[in-house]
Amino acid sequence: MTATIKDVARVAQVSIKTVSRVINNEPHVTEDMRTRVQDAIDQLGYAPNISARRLVQQRSYMLCILLHTSGFYQSALINKVLEVGYEYDYDILIQTYFPSQTRSKNKLSGLINERRIDGLITTPPCDTDELVLELVKKSRIPLVQISPYSPSPEVPSIAGDDRQGAFQMTNHLIELGHRAIAFLKGPRNHRTSQERLAGFHDALNLAQMVIDPQLELDSEFNFEGGYTAAKIAMSTQKPPTAIFGGNDEAAFGAIYALQEMGYSVPQQVSVCGFDDVLNSKNVWPGLTTVHHPVDEIADRALSMLVALLKGEAWDHEEKVIPSRLVIRGSTAQAIQPGQ
Repeated sequence: MTATIKDVARVAQVSIKTVSRVINNEPHVTEDMRTRVQDAIDQLGYAPNISARRLVQQRSYMLCILLHTSGFYQSALINKVLEVGYEYDYDILIQTYFPSQTRSKNKLSGLINERRIDGLITTPPCDTDELVLELVKKSRIPLVQISPYSPSPEVPSIAGDDRQGAFQMTNHLIELGHRAIAFLKGPRNHRTSQERLAGFHDALNLAQMVIDPQLELDSEFNFEGGYTAAKIAMSTQKPPTAIFGGNDEAAFGAIYALQEMGYSVPQQVSVCGFDDVLNSKNVWPGLTTVHHPVDEIADRALSMLVALLKGEAWDHEEKVIPSRLVIRGSTAQAIQPGQ
């Protein structure tokens, strides 16, 4: 016979209302009471009627994370968001968004306007998209942005310190004696790209080095983009001695292009990336990169969104989590003229 909420209340020796509050993860329930209810649920194999709960509370218990592209970094972010969402008893909808496609815009409009989701997390470049921001504003759906900047004081934002990370990495290359450093910029409308390029410039300016526009190459945040940009960089009259990929995937493409052209990494050309994705330590040579705190970003983003849904207070300041260098085998001392 299927266990009911009454059975759980009887075994736990609490009221039905208390069982309901535990199931719905409501506040003001003691840990002892919560443990007793959970033990009773486990003992009886009770499965709450999720559909009924959603109907009564007029909530979907579905949160959406909005992405523009897929890749190693996005996969790591999604995995952590799913994990944290489960802890908060929310389902997670992973939604790709392409501003140039009418179908994509209509789908997002339906999700928000029909309240099929309770809250939204955006990532660059979706964080600056006019339609996304307009839909959120009109519907008043809770929003958290994984972005260096928030569009308004009412929208929480969380991000890794892209600018400082790029500054540290560029400084590392300069300390190794590199003076001709190519930077693979990433998409122009991407705030992450803009922040990393700014950090690159900060380090060059501090070292009183000339910023050479020819060494700043447009590149998508993917293998193909890095491959193509590296080929262009190495075909210039004075090829660089180091290539800084805007992210790890672009750096992987750059390494492949260099090896294809007969260059040795890092003996002849150093290569570094940004994000510290799982594969960065599995390639050869291991990729020198900037560790992007993706787990902490996902954890805080979900925490802030759930706080908004509960009407709880949150810190209105933009939160930036420090990045750090991870030195591996793809960077080395620059070859000096005559060597």
